[in-house]
Amino acid sequence: MSELMAKEVEKRVPGRVEWQLFPGGRLGNDATMITGMRTGTHVANMTGSWVPNLVPAFNLFEAPFFFSNRDDVKKVIRAVFPDLYKGLEEKGIILTGLGELGFRQISNNVRPIVRPDDLKGIKLRVPGTPFRMTTFKLFGANPTPMSAAELYTSLRQGVVDGQENPLASIWGFKFHEVQKYISMTNHVFTPTIVMFSKVHWDGWAPEIRKAIQEASDAAVEFSYKWLEGKDQSLRAEMMKANPELKFNDIDSAAFRKAAAPLYDELEKMVGKDV
Repeated sequence: MSELMAKEVEKRVPGRVEWQLFPGGRLGNDATMITGMRTGTHVANMTGSWVPNLVPAFNLFEAPFFFSNRDDVKKVIRAVFPDLYKGLEEKGIILTGLGELGFRQISNNVRPIVRPDDLKGIKLRVPGTPFRMTTFKLFGANPTPMSAAELYTSLRQGVVDGQENPLASIWGFKFHEVQKYISMTNHVFTPTIVMFSKVHWDGWAPEIRKAIQEASDAAVEFSYKWLEGKDQSLRAEMMKANPELKFNDIDSAAFRKAAAPLYDELEKMVGKDV
């Protein structure tokens, strides 16, 4: 998405924007990045799960088993985008798009996860979002916040038993190399949140802002199409890379029943209107 945005901006305003990419947390973790965007030391960021710590309405994307498919996701995003935009703008950040990071799956080294009871006692790495912690505690797991950069080593050394991420992230971080089971839970959809520092945004010419917004729109649309086609191929790639890796489906009805008590709490967090 970042590379595509760079190309799309260059098409629209040739030679006027220098676009540098710093992947893999090189400019700091999510908290550092977002604080930096608010103060102006950082210009832009694409992130997934940390933003609910800043704007509670984004906890909508923490709702377990809320979305059935990408069409549901897009419909909800269209409805709530103005609320989410306003929430971030008030914090000094401009939201230009909500693409796809993906539907999250659970991997671990203890057992296949089929029903909520299978999570009991499993040390599961989660992003640092309180509601994700609440969700997995309810399911009986032992959720542990940890940055993605530390996770591969922690899985290999047994510091944690497992983690939950979209397949593209599991593949990208090579977590499949140090896991035995991947359970296709689709428990949460995580957007890729495309954001810019308002300090910088307000100083750019209107045609620059327009070019960046259009490039963001193109990258968002690309993310949905690209990842939809990758789900099946990534499973095959992972099993080829690690022949001992096993995939399994889950008892979705059992998980939905277990997650039902969370919705009243979630409504209080995101606001009744959202």
